[in-house]
Amino acid sequence: MLNTNKKAQRKPFYKKWWFILLVAVIIVSAITGGNEATDTTEAESEIENDQEDNKETDKEISKDDLEPEDVADSNSSDSSIPDKNGSQNTEVATDKDTSTDEPDVSREFRNALQTANDYLNYSSFSKQGLYDQLLFESYPEDAAQYAIDSIDTNWNEQALNTANDYLNYSHFSKQGLYDQLIFEEYTANESQYAIDNINADWNEQALGTAIDYLNYSSFSDQGLYDQLIFEGFTAEQSQYALNNLPD
Repeated sequence: MLNTNKKAQRKPFYKKWWFILLVAVIIVSAITGGNEATDTTEAESEIENDQEDNKETDKEISKDDLEPEDVADSNSSDSSIPDKNGSQNTEVATDKDTSTDEPDVSREFRNALQTANDYLNYSSFSKQGLYDQLLFESYPEDAAQYAIDSIDTNWNEQALNTANDYLNYSHFSKQGLYDQLIFEEYTANESQYAIDNINADWNEQALGTAIDYLNYSSFSDQGLYDQLIFEGFTAEQSQYALNNLPD
């Protein structure tokens, strides 16, 4: 016969179902949490790598998008910026040097040169004659000399032009015209150049001179002949004049 009064034995707590369930939950939570932390770290690493790749790609695109002209302009702009020592690029320095090539001439000097050119535009002058004319115009000596030294003219041609001007309103012998050019302060060489290159008939010049004398005075043939000799005509030229006087 069984003893119904015997007490039932208790199970240890770690064998109870609720304890086993609690341990299982803790183990699962630990495993799950570790995997999530690992996944989070890997995700953050991948995001950082993607950002770095995007930066490099943007740099390459921005450089490739520039046209060759843009790159050249950029380099040119950079080269024009002064360095730490204050120096600028070669192009700027060259422009500065070009701007200083012109001489610093005073207003008085420039005006003297302009006046000299104005005189030569309507008349002929020797070098000394033009200098004297500028002094007469009250220019200082240094301004007048600057004008004479700077003016662009041929003094031989000036002497020839003066000789032609004389023959356009009067008659001269070859020697008389030479002496007149010397009087106008042309040099001996300039005066001789004019005499050698002028287009004149000296016989006709003698005849014209004889007629001019007879227009305001009376002469014997010998007296007129002597006067022509005095004027520098040759014996042949003087005789030609006497032989061709109008009746």
